[in-house]
Amino acid sequence: MCDNKPPKRGFGFGCRETPDIYDKFLQELGYYRKHTALDTSSLFRVVSEQQHGIQKYHEKVRKDCVTYMRSHKAQFVKDIKWGFEAYMNNMSRMRTHGTLLELKALALLYNANVLLFEPFAEAKWFLHSAANDTVWRVFYGRDNHFDSIYTTEYMINMAECQSIVYDILYTRVLGVPDVQYAVERMLHDPDDTKTTYSEDEEGRQIATTEDGRQLVLSQPQETKCVLIYSHLCHFHNSTSFDAIQRFFAVYGSDEGYRVYIGPHVRRGAKKSNPLLADAKLSCVRQLLDMCITPFPYKVAKALDRNIYRNVEFDVWYEIRAEKWSAFFLEMGNKEEGAKSIQDMKQIIPSGEIIHEGYRRGGERVRFANTNPFIESTVMKDVTGIVSEQDPSAQHVHPFGVADPHLALAPYPMPQYYLPSPDQYGGINTVSVMACDQAQLAYGDTNGQQPSPRLGGCVFHPVYPTATTPLVCL
Repeated sequence: MCDNKPPKRGFGFGCRETPDIYDKFLQELGYYRKHTALDTSSLFRVVSEQQHGIQKYHEKVRKDCVTYMRSHKAQFVKDIKWGFEAYMNNMSRMRTHGTLLELKALALLYNANVLLFEPFAEAKWFLHSAANDTVWRVFYGRDNHFDSIYTTEYMINMAECQSIVYDILYTRVLGVPDVQYAVERMLHDPDDTKTTYSEDEEGRQIATTEDGRQLVLSQPQETKCVLIYSHLCHFHNSTSFDAIQRFFAVYGSDEGYRVYIGPHVRRGAKKSNPLLADAKLSCVRQLLDMCITPFPYKVAKALDRNIYRNVEFDVWYEIRAEKWSAFFLEMGNKEEGAKSIQDMKQIIPSGEIIHEGYRRGGERVRFANTNPFIESTVMKDVTGIVSEQDPSAQHVHPFGVADPHLALAPYPMPQYYLPSPDQYGGINTVSVMACDQAQLAYGDTNGQQPSPRLGGCVFHPVYPTATTPLVCL
């Protein structure tokens, strides 16, 4: 006997299998790892999310952590191998990674038990007290990176809640027609071969999906058109659409574009007919039949009740990608004024670093600064002088970035940390250690030497002690 029951869609149905072996291991244990931004704030983002339900308070969490550790110095000073105040000053900076020591401090501050996950290992209690009711599940990976861990049952509920919120936004606030139908077509039935259509007793059109859900298709009076020029949609414009369609048929697409869309349309190319002529199908359904999605696939996944979209990570990634795109786009725009971008660094007798480049107009400019990614200064050129009062010459960057604070270096500039000598038993010692991206190369809890990939200066292969200082003065 054939089983005609519709297929059941579970959590994650329609998504590609995760390539991360750590995620697969956790899935077998019934857990879900929610990835956090790959920056220096990962620990504080995780604690902000676990404690407040959202990652936006990570800066406040960092400040609270530093304040708590300073007020309980006797409890943490023994775990810090360098000067305590210097360590705290460095930890208060946004470019500094949090470590397990800061996780311990935050757990004590918020009275939370911490269940720590590590790669290919079962969870273990990092900090536990019977008096605490709050439990944080934290994944600790390499390079002091932290992620949040949740149970699969919790994430199923989160996916359901997320889909409800997005559905309210797109249907009730934005008025987009046939939202759930579009999700079904985009993610599960792009060829429209698994969906069946019918009418109910009230004459409304019903779309039955592959898994047996019945979707009531939208009516024009309940929704808004997704087109910028909504008068070109017959579904939402039943009054003047016939006249517009006749105009396009008589005078052609070029004249129709000029009259009903505007003169700012690209000229020269042959223009297709922009009209959505079916009065019974919503603009969303007609666009889908033309293989045009009404909203991004990320939105479709957030609208699917079986898929959880990590919005915080996506937003962080998009902002980071936009900054890099703007940086490289500005570099590419230099082709307008010069054939190539020159960044010739020369060490002159005074020790000043000179950067040569071109402005948009093609005029050669020299910049003098020890760091080309911060506060460039326009200097006198061989062919002339660029006035600082000239608005077009102000804030000129050797790589063309207008705002130096938004410039992104190809590799982070090394920062140097000079610890206080009080820890070395009164010996007058000064050590210089690389602190690239503030990785806290000078202060892990295991006494291991810093990672060899960190640049900056040559360091001693062991941590300094009273008998083995790095530099003795």
